Amino acid sequence: MSEKRFEGFSGETLSFLIDLGINNNRSWMERNRDRYRIELLEPFRALVKQLGPSMERIDPFIDVRPQVGKTISRISRDARRNKGKPPYRTNMWFTFRVPGPDWKDSPGFFFELFPDWYRYGMGFYLPSRATMVKLSEEIEKNPVRFVEKTEVLRDSEFSVFGEKYKRRRNRKGVSDSLSEWLQYRDFYIASNHEIDEILLSSRLVGHLEAAFSALSELYEYFWELKMRDA
Repeated sequence: MSEKRFEGFSGETLSFLIDLGINNNRSWMERNRDRYRIELLEPFRALVKQLGPSMERIDPFIDVRPQVGKTISRISRDARRNKGKPPYRTNMWFTFRVPGPDWKDSPGFFFELFPDWYRYGMGFYLPSRATMVKLSEEIEKNPVRFVEKTEVLRDSEFSVFGEKYKRRRNRKGVSDSLSEWLQYRDFYIASNHEIDEILLSSRLVGHLEAAFSALSELYEYFWELKMRDA
């Protein structure tokens, strides 16, 4: 018996997330555990599994196991860290990253699904101050190289997101366009989309393969900066 291939998320997938948002409690979730597995978890597993070979070509050290807690997020929140919040998330995501104790400070790829939109991209979950300092130093000392490496972000579907400093940070000799990078405390690169036909079809696999491949050189560059001696 062959494993189920990814055929796209469905209206039932989105309906489950919407219903969970309305009925965010443990008793409802237990009654709808099969819906969660069939409509949400199984498509995520199939999608991660099909993307695995292309991600290993980008970086052979990336974890591609289609498992909850490895590449796929848990639907339940950690009650210890989320006091006062509903017990379940109404979004789900997967990440392709190199496993290790400092994964939050390492670049990785991601896809995230919400009830009414989705996004995908690459970046840092929580970059350290040391990593952001290295990024700033690269911009100041090697601006031409930084522009070349981030060329993929110009005139493309991707944008830079993240938390910014409250006060503007300027560096002498840094252009206005590059200065925008210096305003971020942390950042990630993403493409945001409303629910569309790509999400609801098997075309999503090839679409994500192309998107992640387009970001692969920038991914390698961010790894280079992270590993650089301070």
